[in-house]
Amino acid sequence: MRRSRREVTEVAEPKRPDRSLDQLLYVRKQRLGRLERERSSARENWRASRQALHDYKLRKREAMQKAAQFWLESRAQFLRMTITTGQFHVAKARHARMKEEAASLNLRCQEAVRTSRLAGARFFEALAEARRAQRQQEKLGIMRDELKALRRQAGESE
Repeated sequence: MRRSRREVTEVAEPKRPDRSLDQLLYVRKQRLGRLERERSSARENWRASRQALHDYKLRKREAMQKAAQFWLESRAQFLRMTITTGQFHVAKARHARMKEEAASLNLRCQEAVRTSRLAGARFFEALAEARRAQRQQEKLGIMRDELKALRRQAGESE
């Protein structure tokens, strides 16, 4: 007796789920993390430059006040005739040096303003880039969830 051959029934192999969207989400998440770190670093740089600017402004104001006060005192002493003309000229030269120092502090202050503005611009660029990446990440997450829901519905309806 001869056994009949069974026909091989074709069973559809289960499809491997497409992981490309998950991989894209993973890569985008890493990119978002990097952008967040860059934003944080830019914020710290901006804060540091603003603090440096504040310090320069205080030093400049203090130097200008000291120079003005020194000049007023020296002039008053000369007019009261408590110092000699030679001492007055020495005081005048010292006042000129103090004014030059205040002027150099003013230049450093202006440079600190430029640096601070650039750091602020970099921070806001990094912030905008991080927000764009966050929105893209959210959109991709929503798309992935919708695709999963559609697959489940297709699996249930069969």
